[in-house]
Amino acid sequence: MQYRLITALDQLTQTALTELSTLIKEAWRKVYINLGVYSDAYERDESFWGCSMIEKELKAGHRWLIAYENDRCIAAVLLEQTEPALMLRLLGVHPDHQGRSLGAALIGQAEQIARSEGSPSLTLFTSSLLTTLVAFYERLGFQMFKRESVTRFGLNYDRVFLQKLLN
Repeated sequence: MQYRLITALDQLTQTALTELSTLIKEAWRKVYINLGVYSDAYERDESFWGCSMIEKELKAGHRWLIAYENDRCIAAVLLEQTEPALMLRLLGVHPDHQGRSLGAALIGQAEQIARSEGSPSLTLFTSSLLTTLVAFYERLGFQMFKRESVTRFGLNYDRVFLQKLLN
């Protein structure tokens, strides 16, 4: 397994950019299906998973941490520096590679980056409806520190904010 920290679009070949976009699309499709809010519109909404979104996030100063196996993008997470923490967003593992602890390994790599940059913690947020995902983060040492009500995709739910303190 190799990890690359991407800080600018020119660090990605067109093939790598397409692979990252496809990874996000495939991983998050499964989330939307599990939430019961998947529709054909998702397949066309590149603002969430497409190359333009990846470019927009890089231009905003955020970074992509990507896991490669045999030169193929198989897992990724968006890193956003917030004060004072490093926030994890859009964590995704391609469905063909799920169940191999790649999400945990990617979070471990993000922890190393956060520590090296002096961040006291990692943060993230997810839907309270994704109870398995919340439990996954808790097993990795994250603790809930905030909840807020959200209405999205016709669903009312709590957005759960989690934090892992880095000693």
